[in-house]
Amino acid sequence: MHVLIGAAWPYASGPRHVGHLAGAFLPADVIARAGRLLGHDVLFVSGSDEHGTPITVAAERAGVGPAEFAGAQHDVIARELAAVSISFDHYGRTSSAVHRRTVHDVFARLQARGLVEEGSQLAAWCAAEGRSLPDRYVEGTCPWCSNGSARGDQCDECGRSLDPEELGDARCRVCGAAASLRPQRQLFLRLDLLEDAVGEWLASASGSGTWSRRWVADEANGAWREGLRPRAITRELRWGVDVPLAGWDDRVLYVWFDAVIGYLSASIEARPDDWEAWWCSDGGGDGDAVRHRYVVGKDNVWFHALWWPAILLGAAAGAGGGGLRLPDDVVGSHFLTEAGAQLSVSRGHGTTIGEAVARVGVDALRHALVALSPETADVELTWELVADATRTGLVGAIANPAHRVATLLARRFGGRVDEGVWHGADVQQARTEADALAGRALRAFHDDAALRRGLSLVHEIGRTVNRRLAATEPWSAADDVAHRELTLLVPWLQALSVAASPVVPDVAARIGAAFRGSASLDPPVVPPDPEPPYRGV
Repeated sequence: MHVLIGAAWPYASGPRHVGHLAGAFLPADVIARAGRLLGHDVLFVSGSDEHGTPITVAAERAGVGPAEFAGAQHDVIARELAAVSISFDHYGRTSSAVHRRTVHDVFARLQARGLVEEGSQLAAWCAAEGRSLPDRYVEGTCPWCSNGSARGDQCDECGRSLDPEELGDARCRVCGAAASLRPQRQLFLRLDLLEDAVGEWLASASGSGTWSRRWVADEANGAWREGLRPRAITRELRWGVDVPLAGWDDRVLYVWFDAVIGYLSASIEARPDDWEAWWCSDGGGDGDAVRHRYVVGKDNVWFHALWWPAILLGAAAGAGGGGLRLPDDVVGSHFLTEAGAQLSVSRGHGTTIGEAVARVGVDALRHALVALSPETADVELTWELVADATRTGLVGAIANPAHRVATLLARRFGGRVDEGVWHGADVQQARTEADALAGRALRAFHDDAALRRGLSLVHEIGRTVNRRLAATEPWSAADDVAHRELTLLVPWLQALSVAASPVVPDVAARIGAAFRGSASLDPPVVPPDPEPPYRGV
């Protein structure tokens, strides 16, 4: 199966916080790693969203141009994600030439079908500064949830998509002065003309059982029932993807129009010769042979479950009538909070990924965030919870069982298993049971995006080893009994190294190296002084 996994594109407005890691990058990485182990042809993409008002606001504060600022932040974000072992096949950027061409192509398809139309929209104006205010330069009260710091394009509290004129008590985000409204010409995407097509697709997709998180399907269907209306896809900015029409030199395309197309442009950049295998076919006639999954925070569900499908459906008649694959699953996560508040780069609240890695280490952070995964509700992050998850899960159920068996084998038996037992029926039975449990863990991670459940199955493998050690006490048993019992535990530890690798790749690799990796028929040899798979921080 060809599987496209897209993690939400982060704004290149500053280092990302642990909420971004818990809500998008890490679940997407776990799903991707598990998919590869299950034999799928995975294409895992994301990239830095370098356009839009979040970048221009941050660049103004830094006193540099948006291109320079975004480029520097792209480098920071890419390094942090690599340092925390996010295994992208390609991490792109919206300033690339391929992305610009791809956005222009999609725009042209939509325009050719009469889905892009010029009109007028009320735009915010700051009299104090004498300029119009793009959406993120405006703050006010959300009409849906009464959040007093909603932005002119979206409310982070309830996730609603907004326009500036909908805000109550609108004010300039830069100087704080009250914002008024003036008409401004814009290009609109006629979402209203796509409403029926989106509804038909949504009913089919969310009703098929392929969406891993039911609340996401319910939220998407609820938003669709409120109706789709034309949405402006131009902004009065100089920084962004240019509008490919004469007379629009003072505008760029709306950041959310250009950003979601990044999944396609990143795929083209990653696989220039065969990207169509993930986008323009069903894999040879089997409708399930291609699957698209998008991993996002709950504030981005609307854009991935309605906006992006509408763009894909609207562009479907281009290029000779060929269509592009629509989402098969939108894996939404709720928010990770810290000190009782939502994490926010723009508001300076929350631990960054780099700070968290420096504090607890890569695998401890990954393990804790999977254990605390906000799959069904917001989760409050505390470092006490991270420490507890590390002690009971990463150390107690993954690292220690492997190290205890490896150490006993090395010290008492020169690191070698009992070859007679190894080739016998009991080891084969142990391997069958362990591999079955590892397979359940991988399918929970990949098929169901059930990270917490998958991790509990990984822990169960390690705890099976712990229980067997406690019951047989090989450290005090006679040599023949001890050798047999330790040998029977090796298939469990080989399975543990595989099942744990999507979550804690470094620890899993150390366990695999100690027992020669996958469950081979060749007797493994443990190093004479096995290195602990996890040394702590």
